[in-house]
Amino acid sequence: MARSGNAGQGGAPQRPREDFLIAERPGYLLHKAALLLVEDVEKALGTVGMRSRYFFVLASLAGGPELSQQDLSRLLNLDPTTVVTVIDAMERNQHVERRRNPADRRRYNLILTDSGRAALAEADAVATEVESAFFGMLADDERRVLRGTLDRILAGRWPASVCSD
Repeated sequence: MARSGNAGQGGAPQRPREDFLIAERPGYLLHKAALLLVEDVEKALGTVGMRSRYFFVLASLAGGPELSQQDLSRLLNLDPTTVVTVIDAMERNQHVERRRNPADRRRYNLILTDSGRAALAEADAVATEVESAFFGMLADDERRVLRGTLDRILAGRWPASVCSD
């Protein structure tokens, strides 16, 4: 789960030196935090036989609009061939069904099965536990502020397939 980090004297976590300039960049800090969180989630999901990208695809298919493989590629910033590989595995595991899109016969919509929903519920509990530990040093109001800030940063940057009309 969330690693303890580096403890300095007295057990307090150490912070980068003032002359370590990249640590002043919010973009880098956000990137670093995301990498650490995904690493923790990946490790924990391994205990239920799942990888993070598989979980992200399951979670993306769980609600809202029917998504295509191309939609998932854009949404999750995954190479289209990677999405195909993940969907193939999900189909073998009976977690997802590919159905022809009635409006565009060249496309498939991806439908989560009951088995897929059960796998998602198990993985979601694991991911929630990891996130709770990772963000544990933040008070509830700080988490709400972080979530709101991320919402504002990402506004207008979501693929159209997951946005309201």
